[in-house]
Amino acid sequence: QPPKKIGGAMAVPLSKSELDFALQALRVENVRVDGRALTAYRRLGIRFGAKHGEVEVNFGPSRAFAVCSGEIVAPNANRPREGRISFHVEFGPLASPSFEVGRPSAQAISVANFVERLLRGSRAIDAEALCIVSGQKVWSIRVDVRAMDDDGNLSDVCAIAALCALLHFRKADVEVKGDSAEAFAVEERAPVPLSVHHLPVPVTFALFGGKETEAAWVLDPNRLEEAAMSGSLCIAVNQHGELCGVHKPGGLPVDLAMLQSCMDLAKSKAKEITGRINSELEADLAQRQQAKRNVHQQFSEEKLLTVDWAESTTAEAPQPVPVAPLPPRPVRPDVRPAAPPVPAKAMA
Repeated sequence: QPPKKIGGAMAVPLSKSELDFALQALRVENVRVDGRALTAYRRLGIRFGAKHGEVEVNFGPSRAFAVCSGEIVAPNANRPREGRISFHVEFGPLASPSFEVGRPSAQAISVANFVERLLRGSRAIDAEALCIVSGQKVWSIRVDVRAMDDDGNLSDVCAIAALCALLHFRKADVEVKGDSAEAFAVEERAPVPLSVHHLPVPVTFALFGGKETEAAWVLDPNRLEEAAMSGSLCIAVNQHGELCGVHKPGGLPVDLAMLQSCMDLAKSKAKEITGRINSELEADLAQRQQAKRNVHQQFSEEKLLTVDWAESTTAEAPQPVPVAPLPPRPVRPDVRPAAPPVPAKAMA
């Protein structure tokens, strides 16, 4: 079977038997190939780097690494009071053999536009808060996302990685005096986080339909399910349960009842994901504050191994063996040499 195109990129070839097996399991037995429930996510992992703005996010085997950086530049002439925010997504052969080196693929460009509409279009980031001096200096925030492993639903992984990088990033503190501004180093003043109003989280569904069966859907599709699906539906919801956007890139049509059920499920899943993001951010912040308490201490007390030498030597030392007393040392008699005899003449 020839390779199937997914989102404009040539996917890894899958056999027809694999696709038929996945479709039959979903339509007939209502079971997924990897054993998950239809409304179950894969395990979500969030790991922050040593520097602010570095994060790695994974949904099962699908992984993406995001880095957020910032610099002070001149503002756009059309929007002199707003900062700049840009998103760049890269899919390389490290993630999948189907991705090529060089120019960005159509799938990477599509995901980058999707992330930009999700975070900028929903007004999640306050662009006016990035302005330093109106018409002269603003912050330019850049988020670079690189796919590490592709096992399906890579767009959601990249979007959540970009969101976590923005939340974890810290920009230098700036003091404005008239028309001049001074940026302080990290050693002088603590950096400040970005102004983020809410957390829009994408929830993607894979749609399956047939001539004789009703349309079905699954949450968080893997690579095999993406190759066999008839369409996809992405619903973005924030932590307050507010709808931020709906993305339907063609494919199988969706009726109002299915859309409503997907929206209800997306609200509950978005709250779980945002709760996990906030808990990981709090844990990372607590760990960094604990490390700042004593910069001269290389290891914490919990990681040190303490040994009580008094108890260990008492318990492990062998009992002393009694030693027999030594015999008394013999005393040698005091023998002095006799005086020489006196000559007779001397006596006379």
